[in-house]
Amino acid sequence: MRRAFRMIALASAMLSLGTSQTTPAAQTVDLEAMERFMHSSTVRVVWSQEIARFDTDRGHSVITALVAEDGRQNPRRMRGIGIELLQGRVSDVVYTEEGLLERLRGALNEITTGLPIFRARASRGCFGSGVFWQQTGHAFSASACLRPEWSGLSVGTGAAMFEFTGLDAMAFTAAIDKAMNELKLH
Repeated sequence: MRRAFRMIALASAMLSLGTSQTTPAAQTVDLEAMERFMHSSTVRVVWSQEIARFDTDRGHSVITALVAEDGRQNPRRMRGIGIELLQGRVSDVVYTEEGLLERLRGALNEITTGLPIFRARASRGCFGSGVFWQQTGHAFSASACLRPEWSGLSVGTGAAMFEFTGLDAMAFTAAIDKAMNELKLH
């Protein structure tokens, strides 16, 4: 039953991506473009605004909209978000460029809309977006989890996992929406 549900979720994710879907290798390049840009020693943040802060008994996160520039690189300027994550002694920051925020938002919405079906069929486990299953490298991913010891949102970066007790994907979606609106103004 669980396998069938995952196949349905994956198929719906593939359909929602449409025909403009690129190969997994190309997705990785796109997903990590802002990561590479932000880690350059010559890049500076020219504008930023904290969008949301999530603090639970397990995980903590700050989502910031930002504009960064580098006079020596092409592209010279990038806009997007930084997602800082912390759980215990483990921390990570993921950057996502503005052009990929709608995709991130769609994946989070997929979790929100699929969760009632998942809850009806499973008493434990995690349910994530099919979009996240296709990415590799250092990138944001999320799953709604139901476990005996806790339930909430599990966020991965490829390097670590972070758990947010009682939080759902809608909270991150609202933050992405707010960030998209702020970036339009700057």
